Amino acid sequence: MTNISKYDVVVVKFPFASSLKYKARPALVISSEIYNENERGTLLILAISSQTHMKLDFELHIEEWKDTGLLKPSIFKAAIATIEKDFIIAKLGTLSSTDIKNVDKLLKTMC
Repeated sequence: MTNISKYDVVVVKFPFASSLKYKARPALVISSEIYNENERGTLLILAISSQTHMKLDFELHIEEWKDTGLLKPSIFKAAIATIEKDFIIAKLGTLSSTDIKNVDKLLKTMC
């Protein structure tokens, strides 16, 4: 998939630890444009979850979740992963400027 940029909300194939099966999950691309063009074909992502009741104190709600293409109210999880670009199933949308500020704050807290 082409045209993936920082702050895009995507659907990715997450593997189950105990099998070769995958489950589609939303995630946020957090890697820079320079990183996204790397020869390894990888991206850095931040997990997104609709399990808002499982939110840690510093994890944040996605305020404008509908505008990003998410189906339910969701949160940014404190979980960063490196994935291959081939694991992206679809691009749902892009974060609003409000949510970009919030996720940047979360990343500063985490890192």
